[in-house]
Amino acid sequence: MAKAVCFDLDGTLARYTGDFQALAALLRSELMLHMCDMNSFYSTLSTELTRDGALTLEDSLRRVLDRLEQRAPADLDRVAADAARAYGEDVRLLPGAKELLERLDAAGVKMALLTNGPEDMQKAAINVLGVARHFRAILVSGDRDVAARKPAPRIFSLACTGLQMVPEQIVMVGDNVEADIGGALDYGLQAVLMDHGGTGAPDRAPAGVPVVTSLAELSGLLDELLQV
Repeated sequence: MAKAVCFDLDGTLARYTGDFQALAALLRSELMLHMCDMNSFYSTLSTELTRDGALTLEDSLRRVLDRLEQRAPADLDRVAADAARAYGEDVRLLPGAKELLERLDAAGVKMALLTNGPEDMQKAAINVLGVARHFRAILVSGDRDVAARKPAPRIFSLACTGLQMVPEQIVMVGDNVEADIGGALDYGLQAVLMDHGGTGAPDRAPAGVPVVTSLAELSGLLDELLQV
């Protein structure tokens, strides 16, 4: 029987509702990179935002500037902080997420949040969502105390430590087959694949992994797995 749950954030409990290309265009303008065409800048930024290890948006922007052989402006920290805050303000909980977290928390279920991304951007989103109080551990891959992206074993190990549970007692819920599900199974956790809206994920799910298409369906399944 499972006794705890790890949740992915993006695509599982929440989604980004803004226009990231517009945000990238604003960054390109503020960094005065008009000589770099938008597609190249967007591609380079996207690559830097998915680096492994300790990472912030400012770190990513510095690497973009280095690759373009451009000097970082004196106010880069301000530019990055404003952009991270703007990103967070456009992240919204998916229908049913608030109710699910509140119900599980009230039932005494231990929960952790595992999310990939730059520390400042992801923490800005978590602050806007107001869900931090429900989790015993919040692990952002870009946090220098985590410094590992799913599916790396380290982030699942830290989750087990934070929850004070062995892997077999924990269910990982996520929408990414490789990062969330594969990483969890490899470390010994149970797993549930989230397929919002039914996009065909069951065809890609590892054998034996349940697939749910809504948080309402997930809620019922977790009741069975956790015996809430």
